[in-house]
This record gives sequence, structure tokens and C-alpha cells, in this order.
Amino acid sequence: MTRSTADAVGLLTQIARGVVALSAHSDRGGATPPPYPHEMQSALDQLVLWALRKNHTPPAGVPDLVFLCTGRTLAQWAAMGIGGITEPTQRLVHGVAQVPTRACLEITGQAEFADRLFAAAVAELDAADVARARAFLERNVVMSNTGHLDLMNLDPRSMTAVKAVRHLYEPVPARLTSAGEIALCPTCRLPALSAELPEHGTVWCEAEVCPRDKPVTDILGAGDVLLLHRALRLFLALPSLVERSCVERLRDAGTPLLRRSTGTYTSRLGGTDVVIRFYDRTCATHLAWQVVRDLVTVAVLPETALDHRFRRTFESSLPDDTDISLLSDEELVLWATEEEKANAKR
Repeated sequence: MTRSTADAVGLLTQIARGVVALSAHSDRGGATPPPYPHEMQSALDQLVLWALRKNHTPPAGVPDLVFLCTGRTLAQWAAMGIGGITEPTQRLVHGVAQVPTRACLEITGQAEFADRLFAAAVAELDAADVARARAFLERNVVMSNTGHLDLMNLDPRSMTAVKAVRHLYEPVPARLTSAGEIALCPTCRLPALSAELPEHGTVWCEAEVCPRDKPVTDILGAGDVLLLHRALRLFLALPSLVERSCVERLRDAGTPLLRRSTGTYTSRLGGTDVVIRFYDRTCATHLAWQVVRDLVTVAVLPETALDHRFRRTFESSLPDDTDISLLSDEELVLWATEEEKANAKR
């Protein structure tokens, strides 16, 4: 990212951080009236100063700023000279759930934070237990209060791994509950807000893009379960869905990937050694910046997340002379299996 681009996104990043801090403050039982978290108050102060300098009408306070974050797209912020991210559908606050959007969390670096959070938790484990710990988190976004004990009784080998990540779970925040219960999206398995009649589906889920017409089958007592940290839900558990599916299909097709680190693999495709990482993102601009930092050569997303606009925005956001391929999971499997067939004929 160039210095001018970094300067352009600075104020938007501060606003996004304020939104995330305000949400976390509310999750911990904080009152919504002042005093607000420092990050949110600082974001408001900076935006007011910017507005006065540019002869714009500043927000009247934090509630007004949250209202702007709910209605204004990233492209609209950019049109005002804030952010430099021109995506026309992404916002910082979700209008239904009134929580930070996935795009907001991506902008604030929560994906990188999730990597650090997991790495710190498993730093003392051997490779086998690291794999067990990651698999446990991926498959258990929600865990009963005694679930870790039950699991360790059933599989004693997992005891060390589960103990290492047990602290990454927390009580269910009130914003995700209804009548003392939490619903899980039938598609992504992340927390959701169900329709008035659960059989009618959901009105929102953390993945934000799942179908809304599937009936809700899992509704749990919020006091009986613990919830994986949101950064890990969105940036470890969610992309693991496409990762597991893709890795299994490639293995069955005779083209296994070599695991390098969390979510990252190496392979040889098209006669070239490549570094592959699986993502599930909504903000193409920020993803482009991150894959450069991650030093990957092939970024893989679910097919449902990719459209022409996302690809075009991703490609235009890469630095010049950067050779990074953006593929859907279906494209990666097709590419690898077609190459395997070609090699077999030689």
C-alpha cells in the first residue's frame, strides 16, 4: 500500500475501530450513554475536525456517527475523501443486527488479530496438538459450559489441545440472544438472529451472505453455552468451511496440498510452486492488501463470494507488478485436477 493510500484509509480505519470498540463495550455490559470507549470518542473527534476543515456538517455525537456508519457505504465515504475503499455495498455497521460488519472487522485488522490469538494460544503445543486445537475451534463455534470436559473424557489425546484454547471462549453477548436463547445459522453455523418463526429462517447471521429461507434448527440456551471469540469465528472457523472441503476434494483427486501454516498450503500448479491460502472475505480492497502481506501467490475464496466486481476491485487494489491469482474453491479444484490428468497422460 502506498503512503498516500495509507493516509486515505486512516480516518476510516479509526472510525471502524471506534465501532468495534463500542460493540465490545456493549458486549461486556457497558452502558450505551457516555462515557464511550476511547477509540469511539477519538474517532468522533477526528471526524468532526475533518468535517469542519472540509466545510461539511459534522456528526452531532456518537449516536449520529453510528447512524452514518449504518447508512453510508464505503464508496460513499470514499466519495467524501475518507477511506479510499470504493466498494458500493459494504458498510461499517449492519443495519439489521446493529453490529460491526465483516467489512468493518476486516478493515480494523481482526483477521490478523485472529492469527495472533490462535498462535499465542498454541505456542507451547507440538504440531499434532496444534492441529487438534485448530480442528476443535473450527468445529465448535459454540461449546457447552462443560463441553471441553466431555470431549476430553471421550478423547484423552485432545486434553492438552483443548485446555490450551479453552480461554478463547466467552459468554454469549446479549445482542446475539432472544428470550435467553442463541440461534445458529443453518448454513454457516455462526450466530444468527432468527425470524419471528424459526422455521422461516434467519434475518441476519455473522456470515451476512447466507440464504435466509432455511429453517433454523439449532436454538440453544445462551446461559448454557460459551461462544468462540468473534475474530476466530469469522477468520478461522468461517474460512475453514471452504478450506476443509477443498483440501478433501483435492486429496481425493490425487493432488494433496502440503500444509504450511494456519490456512496456508504449498503446491505445484502450472509448473510453478505456489503458496495457497483460504479466505472468506467481503472487502476486496482490504483482502488485496492482506494477501500481499501474507506472501501468498494464490488466494482462494468460496465461489459464492466471488463476482466480477469483487475480482475487478481486488485486482485493481494490488500493487503494480504483483502476480497473485484470485480463485474460487471450484476453480482451484478444477485447475488442480485438470493438471493431474494432463500429467497422467505424459
